[in-house]
Amino acid sequence: MGRGVSVLGFLAGRYLLGLGRRTHVATVSAISFGAMALGAAALVLTLALLEGFQATIRAQLAEAGVHAELRPRVGRVLPGGGWIAQLRARHPELEVRASSGGAVWCLGGDGAVPAELEAVDTMSRVEVNRVLAARLGVGAGSELTIASPKLVLTPLGPMPTRRRVVIGAVSPMRPDDDRAVVLVPTRIGAALLDLGAPRTVALRAKDPAQAWRVASVVQAEIPKGVEVVSFAELNRPLLAALTLERVMIGFGVALVMAVAALNLLCNLALLAAEKRADVALLTAIGLPASRVRRLFVLLGLGVGALGGVLGTLLGGAGAWILDRTRALPLPRGVFIVSHVPFRVTPGAVALVLGVSIAAALLASLAPARAASRRDVLEGLRYE
Repeated sequence: MGRGVSVLGFLAGRYLLGLGRRTHVATVSAISFGAMALGAAALVLTLALLEGFQATIRAQLAEAGVHAELRPRVGRVLPGGGWIAQLRARHPELEVRASSGGAVWCLGGDGAVPAELEAVDTMSRVEVNRVLAARLGVGAGSELTIASPKLVLTPLGPMPTRRRVVIGAVSPMRPDDDRAVVLVPTRIGAALLDLGAPRTVALRAKDPAQAWRVASVVQAEIPKGVEVVSFAELNRPLLAALTLERVMIGFGVALVMAVAALNLLCNLALLAAEKRADVALLTAIGLPASRVRRLFVLLGLGVGALGGVLGTLLGGAGAWILDRTRALPLPRGVFIVSHVPFRVTPGAVALVLGVSIAAALLASLAPARAASRRDVLEGLRYE
């Protein structure tokens, strides 16, 4: 078996090295090799680009968003008891924020905006998110008037409760932020609304890299009437869109590999026609049809798979250089990063290598099968 493989390898090498004497075959083979390399490099660069942007978005979600949320299974408020305090004591690595609130109006320099008020028991200052800050044209240090549906009796009759506050900070922008939110300490929230038991408890790990594990850590320590919503579930629409984007764009770029594979198929068919006399002689001296088939499969892998491997290496190196040198800057204030990020992962490299080898193998099967079935006498007529 080993001797047969070495013979086939020797013949495949001789055929490949001898292409230079056949200008037209050598040209087509060079085009096939270059097409496979170009397709592999384009696929690696595309996957690295997508992973770079998507990794940045996931990191922003982990840094600015909630890592898990506790919600009531039934009703609008969480069950009472000291379980929230026990959760804080058992997990000092987590930030546990119990909040309740309701709808309010926020009045600033640019008018009034409906907003969601969240009274958080661990806050000591007033924060607004970027949506509310942009709509009112306010920022840290600005004064803000909050009006609630809670009525108070005045000499002019019942009037909405109002509270003038100073904005302490503008909270970081989350990729899926679309509603105006004002965060206040519990004492301010109690003055504006009739606060009862907490409606939700937000959990954040001090290490953003642990965002995906927070829900599983606390799952067994909460009452039965509380639902744990994980980081993945909180951001399901955005994460699903990122996954779909990667699949569809990767599939579109992978069509370059399909075109390169068809070119390789034509090249092998031409090579089989050039070598029909040699194949007939090999068959006449006893080389089985299965070995002839393997010979042309090796030829296809020699041209296609090596091109794919070279393209994968070039694409990976190019992505790494572009990311390290920040060669593609982005406009400031428009994107969340200052340059186009590239991130080459082992999974993407393995995928591109697998696609390259599979495409070369599939493109080799039809010409190899046709060459192995060719009649010996027909081939010897051209000798």
